[in-house]
Formats: sequence, structure tokens, C-alpha cells
Amino acid sequence: MRRDLDLRPADETLSLYQRRFFDESLPASLSAKAFERFDASRFDEAAVGWGRRAWEARTLDEYRSHASFCEFLLETSALGLSWDAVSGATRLVRDEARHVELCRRLVSALGGTDQLSGEPSWVRSDASRPVLERVLRTTMGSLCLGETISAAMLAATLKVTKVPLARGVLEVLTRDESFHSQFGWRLFTLLWPLANQRLQRRALRELKDDLEIVRELAFEGVDDAEAQPRTRNPFGDLTRAEREAAFARSLERDVLRRFRGAGLSV
Repeated sequence: MRRDLDLRPADETLSLYQRRFFDESLPASLSAKAFERFDASRFDEAAVGWGRRAWEARTLDEYRSHASFCEFLLETSALGLSWDAVSGATRLVRDEARHVELCRRLVSALGGTDQLSGEPSWVRSDASRPVLERVLRTTMGSLCLGETISAAMLAATLKVTKVPLARGVLEVLTRDESFHSQFGWRLFTLLWPLANQRLQRRALRELKDDLEIVRELAFEGVDDAEAQPRTRNPFGDLTRAEREAAFARSLERDVLRRFRGAGLSV
């Protein structure tokens, strides 16, 4: 049964704790009050509607990542990884929670609600597999691949975003996901030698499947062709050509080349 994403607070005190937790790590320009002061009526109604839908979709994506990295954190602890590695995984969870909140605030500022239509497409590890394999799969597929591509796409979007509030959110997301990418690559160098040849072969096969999944997600909801010029939306809008260029450049330079440098045939 489909279940939409409900981000409404359940308790006034818990909501206050949550708001303080996020605002402590954010500049005043991204505080809850800053979003409440935003006047969407200054912008074209169609542009605001497009922006709201786009950021609702991003909220779902960030919530999915948050849930996935919560599981990943438990698995890194169960595997007995070093404290610096487990702490890095802890930051992933904190960052993704902040991303969800920033996206939620922006959706609300654009006239949306805390009840989003659509359930996040969950990414879960296979509990029947050894914990080393599960941690390695997430490291390669979600961090080295997924977060690396995501950081590049966010950076490209940031360059063409005009609205300061949306730019501020994108700056946080881009910076955080760049860290997630680099954390993943460092962790990969520690985990890969621990895997036997059978596990390495399976991880490599599944990485190729992940490549197709990431490609589909990067272009989900994007028209196959843009037959005529259009006005760029000020809340964060890449053209199809810009999206393709950013994706291809990051995939080759930031992902495939690094895996090949580690001796993987990708």
C-alpha cells in the first residue's frame, strides 16, 4: 500500500528541539525564521509551482538517503570499524537529516505542506548477506558512485540558481555531499582489501547495476528532448544538455577513473 511522506511534527516540545538542533548548525540566512520570512508572491506563480514540485522530489530523495545511511551507520558499528570511520557514518546521518529539513522548509516557503505526495524509493541492504559485503556495497554504490555524482549535479545546479534562499540550501547540500563522496572513497580503500575474491567479483557486478540505477535517477522526470528554448526556473533548474554534460563529466572523471585506478574493471 502506498504511503506518502508525512513530515508534520507530533509534539510541540519535540518540534522545538528539532528546530534548535538544525538551526545551531545553520547560518542565520537558513534559519527557520528566514524561510518563514520568504515571500513567494514576488515570483511568477508558475515558476513557484515548478520550484515547489522540484524541491518536493528532492525532499523524497534526501529522506531516502537518510534512512539508508541510518542502516549503514549500524552496519559500520556491527562490522567493528574504527571510530573515525563510524564517526564519518554518523555525520552522514546528521547531514541527510539536515538536508531533509532544509528541503522541507523550502517546500513550505514555496507554498507546499509537510505532507508530500509520494513514498521515497527505499534503498536497503540485504540482511541475509555478511555485514562486510553490505557495508562495501553501500560504500561503493551509494557513496563512491551515488554521492559523487550527486555532488557534481548539485554544483552544476547551484551555478544557475538565482534565488538566494534556494542557493543557500544548494550550497549546504553540495558541500555535504562532496564530503560524503570523499569519505566513501577513503573508506573504500580500507574495505576492498578485506573482501575475498568472490565478494569482490560480486561487488563489481552489482556496481555495474548501480551505475544504471544512478543514471535513471539523475534523469528521472526530465524530458528526453527540449524542442524549443524555455525560461530557466530561478529555484534551481538544469537543462537536459547541462544535466547530461555534468553527469558524463563526473562519471568519467570522478568515478570510473578512480575505480580503474584502484584496479577495478568498470
